[in-house]
Amino acid sequence: MQKTILSIIVLFFIFNMASFSQDIIYKRDGSKEEAKVFLVAEKKIQYKKFNNQEGPLYEIDKKDILLITYENGDYETINKAENDVHLTKPDLTKNFARNLISYHLFDLVFGDFAFSYERILSNGQVGFKVPIAIGYDYYSDLYNFNNVFYSGLGVNFYPTGQGKWRYFMGPQVQIGIGQENEWIYYYDDYGNNVSDQYVETEGIYTRFFVDNGVMFVPVRNFSIAAIASIGIRYFPQATYNNDVVRTDGHFAINISYRF
Repeated sequence: MQKTILSIIVLFFIFNMASFSQDIIYKRDGSKEEAKVFLVAEKKIQYKKFNNQEGPLYEIDKKDILLITYENGDYETINKAENDVHLTKPDLTKNFARNLISYHLFDLVFGDFAFSYERILSNGQVGFKVPIAIGYDYYSDLYNFNNVFYSGLGVNFYPTGQGKWRYFMGPQVQIGIGQENEWIYYYDDYGNNVSDQYVETEGIYTRFFVDNGVMFVPVRNFSIAAIASIGIRYFPQATYNNDVVRTDGHFAINISYRF
């Protein structure tokens, strides 16, 4: 089952990478064009519009272009504007990568192989995130709650938009399959142990978190984030009543490829 899930996830990310990778042409009049560049000649550039790659091939004079940034993060300066020298380098506040595939490095401590996909809106202030985690060590810890699999949906708010260093926060809901394995000891009125029982419970759980994080983006196609989360967990199959609803916390270090 885990191999099937991983195959679906890999195909999902390959599809998104093919769908969202794009070149951006910055023009001298201040406008920009999301495109797929086919040819950079001596005097002209040929391209197709990114949202219509089966459509016509366009040409534009190089004298009308300031800068081209390519889908792999490279950029090419065509002309320098007299008053806009800062445009000769990718400006992360405007030319930011809107898609993030993140590997949750610290989740290995919790026995999870976890990653996520996030799509940031064009204004740079809101992102929608889908996490996926597969537990690989849930039989070894007999005295704690363990994840088998979860997914969900989160919303990240970036108050100051995109840039090199940015703070973000937002809610996240997770739905998954959890498991508890433990021994329960029974005692008589005199405190003597009379019997033991091994209990294994498994069922669907939900978690609600509020995430707070800091993201560092040294280059357009890479970022790293540290996230601290606090919230609650609801697991109706918990062994003890006081564990059905309980507070929960999480810490993550995410390494992201951006495109």
